[in-house]
Amino acid sequence: MAKLINIEGHPGLARDPVSGAIVNINKSDIDRARSRKHALKEKEKRFDQLENDVSEIKSLLMKLLEEKNG
Repeated sequence: MAKLINIEGHPGLARDPVSGAIVNINKSDIDRARSRKHALKEKEKRFDQLENDVSEIKSLLMKLLEEKNG
């Protein structure tokens, strides 16, 4: 791997000389971004589970109504 080139005026960023990509080299920024991504995934999982639970409750209520009316 080639040595990264620091970007003047941006201490947490560097350029990869091979690809030209700008990369974040600030460990605390990277850790915070990973934490936010993890928290968002957890929130999405909770929301999906809630949707499934509501759907299941709705289905059970429909069955109860059918049995009561049928």
